[in-house]
Amino acid sequence: MTAKRGKIALDYSHKNKLTMESSSYSDFVQFLFNSGFRLGKIQAGFDSIEKLENYDLIMLTTPRSAEFTEMEIDNIEEYVKGGGSLLIVSSAGGDYKNRTNLSHLTERFKFSIVPDEVRDSMKYANLQKRPIFSDFKPHTITNGVKKVVFSSACSLDVQEYIKKDQSINIDILIKAGLNAWHKVYDGQEWIEEDIPNSPLMVAIEYYEGRVVAFGALSLFSSLGKEYGFYAHDNDVLIGNAITWLIEKESTEDKVLTLNINRELFQWAEKTVNEEQWGSFSDLVNVGLKHFKDNYREIMTELQARQLEKKKAYEKEEKEKKRAAEEEILNLIPKRKKEDLLDIISTLQEISGEKYELSIDFDELDLEEEELKEIEKSKEKEVEKSEEVSNKEENPPIGTENLKEKFKDEQLIEEYEKQTGKHAIWQGNITNQYKEWIREKFGIEEENSENSN
Repeated sequence: MTAKRGKIALDYSHKNKLTMESSSYSDFVQFLFNSGFRLGKIQAGFDSIEKLENYDLIMLTTPRSAEFTEMEIDNIEEYVKGGGSLLIVSSAGGDYKNRTNLSHLTERFKFSIVPDEVRDSMKYANLQKRPIFSDFKPHTITNGVKKVVFSSACSLDVQEYIKKDQSINIDILIKAGLNAWHKVYDGQEWIEEDIPNSPLMVAIEYYEGRVVAFGALSLFSSLGKEYGFYAHDNDVLIGNAITWLIEKESTEDKVLTLNINRELFQWAEKTVNEEQWGSFSDLVNVGLKHFKDNYREIMTELQARQLEKKKAYEKEEKEKKRAAEEEILNLIPKRKKEDLLDIISTLQEISGEKYELSIDFDELDLEEEELKEIEKSKEKEVEKSEEVSNKEENPPIGTENLKEKFKDEQLIEEYEKQTGKHAIWQGNITNQYKEWIREKFGIEEENSENSN
């Protein structure tokens, strides 16, 4: 035997399209019976709150050619405030086409029904007036829903600003796609407009009660396999919505044991005490609610920050690698034209033969000279100052001591450290080292020739 779950009332007093007797909605009605819900009818209007309180859920499914009185609207609002639930369904053209004033009621819950018909130029089932949706806001109602299709549906207009002290929370569960457009009645004629991201389905918590609203009566239909109750996940969406509206105890607060970062806990505890929050749980729930409502934006920002950090890290590693490579290259001895001339000169002295050069040193040195032009100018200034200093500290010496200077290990070490060149190559003193000795000690050319 199926357990009794809750009592649902269908409005029969405003000529609603969906009735228990209509074969067009037999699949949905049978679903309610099979699910254990008890069904009732409201035939004399919403003239008293006491009458409404006999039901857990009241369904208003596209009333036609009938309007709600102000008293009925007040009673329905009070019923929801006290913990009742309301399912509001419209269809293409909204109140204008159905000749009713359902929006007068929905405005109490901070949204209205748009007099339009929603279409999509890219995602639809055979006809553009049957748009398909697969992107939903995470919610109990959309849990397990992969794809739904609306047919001949109208959109909703949700109030953007709601005062902080009002006990209402609105979740937009389904929005129109980026290629959505509609035919809308502007008060004089039907016009066409693009409506990307327009609200199509909302779930509302209003004081102690709940409201779900959308503009697609086709979700309950038994006539169309492409768009009706059993098309895609339409039945799952409707089943979840009714469960959320009726079985509030299933969504009451749950006691959980959580591991919280120590610093976050200390901050939260301090904030609760200083900012007069009701409890630690209140702060956590508000934080999770904000994260839930802004999940995509927050995750996109976090991913962007992570990408920036990754790029900065890769740039830093690249710079370190380049610096390391340059350091290694600097350790490799650089051969200059003078070094090659020294080698050739030594070979000539050993072999007694004369060698001709087939290399254009000027062309080879051109690039290096351009790159080091500034550095050389600075080096020349340093050399001039050192030359003056050396002449003052080391007056000219006689020829007899020149050979000893050539072999002086300290001078050889000083020369090689200063110039990066060899003072002695294959047992012979290089011409560059001799020239360096002459400049350092102010030895005249004739003295060097005698020494040679």
